[in-house]
Amino acid sequence: MNSNNKNKKHTPRVPKICFKHAQAVAIDRYCHRLTEKGGPHAPGSAIRAETYAYVIMEMLSKDQIRTLDQYAQGKLPALLFTGLKRDEQDIPPDTMPCIQQLDEHPACIKLAARNQLLLSLVRHAAFAYDIDNDGKTTRLVGNFRGGGATPLPLEPACENVGLSSHAGLSLGPHTEPPYYCSRTALENHSPAPCALILTARWNPRNEPTRIIPMKPVIDRLPGCCVVELTSKSFQYTRSDCFIEGTGEPDGCIPILQHDSAGTFSIRYNDYRFSTNDRSSPELQSALSLLRTDIHSAPKLEINIQPDNTLLINNTLTLHCRDTVSDNRRLLIRLFGYSSYAQPIILNNDPLIVKG
Repeated sequence: MNSNNKNKKHTPRVPKICFKHAQAVAIDRYCHRLTEKGGPHAPGSAIRAETYAYVIMEMLSKDQIRTLDQYAQGKLPALLFTGLKRDEQDIPPDTMPCIQQLDEHPACIKLAARNQLLLSLVRHAAFAYDIDNDGKTTRLVGNFRGGGATPLPLEPACENVGLSSHAGLSLGPHTEPPYYCSRTALENHSPAPCALILTARWNPRNEPTRIIPMKPVIDRLPGCCVVELTSKSFQYTRSDCFIEGTGEPDGCIPILQHDSAGTFSIRYNDYRFSTNDRSSPELQSALSLLRTDIHSAPKLEINIQPDNTLLINNTLTLHCRDTVSDNRRLLIRLFGYSSYAQPIILNNDPLIVKG
């Protein structure tokens, strides 16, 4: 073996499904039908998406189906769908329209419907929390509150921009909240999303989303550090995205949780998790070492565009971004629950759970 090849550092890649033309056309056709019915917010959208996903599965190759199954079983940190159709006529405007206009725009609804359909391909159900995003399944991720590299036209002179997807600030490595529980409902809290799925309506400057698969990071940690991270000892603060006065309180939770299948789930936020003065030196050291390893870990950059979609496993993978440079950047996001999630269901159609 060539010594240069032997010592060459392995560069991780995001698993990918590239749709063929006929497959992409079929997906686009079914997304148009879902859009006509109102998209993910509309009653009946889930069963329609599942039905269309079943038809599309009949068009896929064995390798494509195998990759979808691997993700559905929780074995992949992320999955990138490429080869999707895009509307070449939908070019970014000079300035971002208001969020109310975008919420009702057919182009945004269609991309959200496509996200829901792709979630169905990996046997995940799109859902919303009652205390987040006005209980709507689709969330528009863009700079609506300021804080980006370029000020908004009417941006107030305020330094305290909230840390949420509606702000243009950089976001450190994190999983999506709620942090209190990660797979099953606990003490009247629904679990965190199993997945989040992102596509772009506009991303003019090709600003990437970064992901950090956590299995290699956890595997590098000393065993004593892993044990500390599984203890119910870490404090966190409430997410800015939740409705004021609601959501998870400060509490003590584990960062890592193992299950009977021998896998783990992680809950983490670079700026919301901490220890306190009474924490043991071992606990403080474990969090410090975890942070160091996260920031030194390889970050996979994905340029999300209208013709691709990124699906992130929220229990195995962190994601982050730099400060938004172009205020027209607009992503369309949905949360997904796998079949093993056990939330507190408030409404079945569309699926809304207690936050």
